[in-house]
Amino acid sequence: MQSIEPLLDIKEAAAILKIHEKTLARMARAGQVPAFKLGDLWRFRATNLDTWLKQKLSSGPALATTSA
Repeated sequence: MQSIEPLLDIKEAAAILKIHEKTLARMARAGQVPAFKLGDLWRFRATNLDTWLKQKLSSGPALATTSA
């Protein structure tokens, strides 16, 4: 029997991604991040966030660096 992956709330998911909760909520509403709503609350699967982040890092432009 498979166990169910625990769901993350918006606070936990934002902490993992190191972004503000409001930013994550906005991204979820826009469909920019894998999420779903249970009632009025956003929920996230850690494995989906990990896959999404890896895809973003591998397909996106190189990160900009600043020099002083």
